[in-house]
Amino acid sequence: MCTDRFGARPVFLAGLMVFTVSSLAAGLSATGAMLIGMRAAQGAGAALMGPSALAILMTAFSGSARGVALGVWSGVGATALAGGPLVGAALTRGIGWQAIFLVNVPLGALMLVVGLIGLPRAAASRRRHARVDAAGMVFSAIGLAALVFGLTQAGTFGWTSPVLWTILAAVGLTGFVVVERRARAPLLDPALFRVPNFLGGNVVGLLNLAVMCSLFFFLALYLQVAAGASPVTAGIALLPLTLLGGVLAPLAGWLVPRVGARLLIVSGMTLTAGGLVLLAGIDPAWGPWQLLPGLLLAGTGIGLVSTPITTAAMDEVPEERAGMAGAAHNAFRMVGLSLGVAIMGAIVATQWPGGLAQANGDPSGFTTGISIGFLVNAGLAVAAAGLAFATIRTRAVEDAPRAEVGPIAS
Repeated sequence: MCTDRFGARPVFLAGLMVFTVSSLAAGLSATGAMLIGMRAAQGAGAALMGPSALAILMTAFSGSARGVALGVWSGVGATALAGGPLVGAALTRGIGWQAIFLVNVPLGALMLVVGLIGLPRAAASRRRHARVDAAGMVFSAIGLAALVFGLTQAGTFGWTSPVLWTILAAVGLTGFVVVERRARAPLLDPALFRVPNFLGGNVVGLLNLAVMCSLFFFLALYLQVAAGASPVTAGIALLPLTLLGGVLAPLAGWLVPRVGARLLIVSGMTLTAGGLVLLAGIDPAWGPWQLLPGLLLAGTGIGLVSTPITTAAMDEVPEERAGMAGAAHNAFRMVGLSLGVAIMGAIVATQWPGGLAQANGDPSGFTTGISIGFLVNAGLAVAAAGLAFATIRTRAVEDAPRAEVGPIAS
């Protein structure tokens, strides 16, 4: 909403300033409460930056150039998501935990200067004086918080717990749907879900991130718990997965207007499923070399799908809704992250009930849980491929006009 109302450039720069300042404060935190508060502020800054960055790309590029731009954006994001823990581990080990926050300060200052100079200025939005959907903001915050909390606490409550499903029923999300249908200037216009590929692309993106994040997280945990690797060594062992995602995403962006998003998504998710099946043969004696074939196959699949998913979900959204659609896209991704880790964690917990308390004991239960979890994730990847085949419509990027979804009232 902020991006569509005030413009992507000022919202991105505001989010960058919030993130940079809160990173400095987090690195200087003297208490746990202050650190938690500054982490929340970092999240607020990132929440402003994500949708506005995507909106800038969608409005600044068109045709085949947009695919390449989204590919670079997706590749950098995938590399950061996977490489961040490696950099963080190295900084923590070499300097201290404060360094993982303080490193953001000079980088943020540099980005701010570059952004002020280089980011394009957009025309004033027609929605600048539209009513603020305060009720939608409240219900969306409650609903998403309840959903993420419920998913992350599934291992505590149990997947059959009435408490868990009461949380997941998310009164907030139910209220959000009701409010948005009646709002004159909705936070998330329901008409967006009539835009071709928007809903299908976002659901596929949710499943993709669920698979990708659980794969990264639990392989890193396996390497440290079962194989005895340090955090830095574990990060290095996962570089094939990381680097393939970063290298292939721009290539996939170039291919989207030539072969279509659907073919790339279906092919990529199928390759990811194959990699997960290979990794499901894991046992406590496996090291980086035994993991490598599965990592290469899964990494290739992940690299091929990230850009086409974003392109499919966003490409036909009108420019004046780019911020709104980008925020929804990010929300789907974050729910996918929580869902993937929660599902994988629940599966591992059934085979390794002692958790990390047994880290110095027999790791076979942990490895068995990961193996089962990888097979389940392979099933999710196949389901995502099938969903993409059924719902993603391919068109010629250079020629087709954007969808019309009707005006939003002020």
